[in-house]
Amino acid sequence: MREAIEAAEHIALIAHVHPDADSLGSACAMYAHLLRLQKRVTLFCASETIDERLFCLPWADKITSRWDETADLAIAFDCGDSARLGIVPKCTLINVDHHGSNDGFGHIKLIDKEAVSTTAVLLTWFKTEAIKINAKMATALYAGIAEDSLGFMSRRTDAAVFEMAAELAGARAEIASVNHALFLRRPLSALRLKALMLSSLALRSDARIALLEVTRAMMEQSGADDTVCDDVLQEVLGLPTVRVAVMLCEREAGALKVSLRTDDGIDVGVIAEAFGGGGHHFASGFTATGTALKRLSEKMIDIIEKELE
Repeated sequence: MREAIEAAEHIALIAHVHPDADSLGSACAMYAHLLRLQKRVTLFCASETIDERLFCLPWADKITSRWDETADLAIAFDCGDSARLGIVPKCTLINVDHHGSNDGFGHIKLIDKEAVSTTAVLLTWFKTEAIKINAKMATALYAGIAEDSLGFMSRRTDAAVFEMAAELAGARAEIASVNHALFLRRPLSALRLKALMLSSLALRSDARIALLEVTRAMMEQSGADDTVCDDVLQEVLGLPTVRVAVMLCEREAGALKVSLRTDDGIDVGVIAEAFGGGGHHFASGFTATGTALKRLSEKMIDIIEKELE
C-alpha cells in the first residue's frame, strides 16, 4: 500500500455510503497523513447528508459527494462490499476493512477480519510503516475504535483494544469531545424519532426478538433521518429477555434498510449475507427493494426464530 500511495498523484479517500465514525474516521486519519506527504487528496462520500455528530472528526468538513475522475488511486475504508462505495472507481483501488463479509474487491487489500474496527486496521498499518500519529490522526482513529466497540462494551473489546485507545490518548486524541459527540450529542429530531420507535416496539417469540419498524411517516413527523436509528436498535438489545434485535427502516424510493444486532451466539452476519448484505457475527445489515415493510418484517422474524431454535 505504501508504494501505491507514494506513486499516486491524486488520491481519493472513500468513506462508505451513510458513513459512520469508523469509515469516516479512517478516511480522515489517512487524509491527515497524506497532507503531510503533500499529496493531492480528496475526501469522498457518495451520501450528500452526513450525520452531524461526525463533524467532531478532524478534516470531516472537507468531505465532498462529487467524484473527481482525475484520481489515480482510491482507498476505500470500512466497505464490506464494493456496493458501499457508491461509485465505481476507474483507477487503482485499495480495500481497507475489517468486515467478516468483505468480498475482497479492489487491487490491493488490507483486511483484518478479527480487528475491532477499520481504524484499528489502519493504526496497525501506520505503526508497521513507522508513521508518526499526530493529534488529528489519533482523534480520527480513536473515534472508529470507540464507535465500533460500542463504547468498549462489545465482545471484541479485549486488552489489545484498550492498549490502542491508550496509545491514541497518549498521541493527544481528543477523547472527551469524541465520546460526547458520538454517545451523548443528539438533535431534538433524534429524540422525537426515538420516542416514536420505542412506542411502536414489538417483542416477538416470547420476547426473545425485538422488532422495530421505522416508517417514512415517523421520520417526517420527527424531522429525523435514518442515521439516528441504530442507537435505538442497540438500546433495545439491552432488554433482559431479548437475544436478537431487528430494525426495518423505510428509505426513499421504496428501499428498506434492515439492521440486525445480537449479543448471543446467533450469527446475524450469515442472515444478512443471505440477503446480499453483510457485517459481523453480532451486527449486520442489508438493503432490500421491491417488498413491503410488513411482509419483510414477518419473513425476518421467521428466519430469526429458526436460528433461535
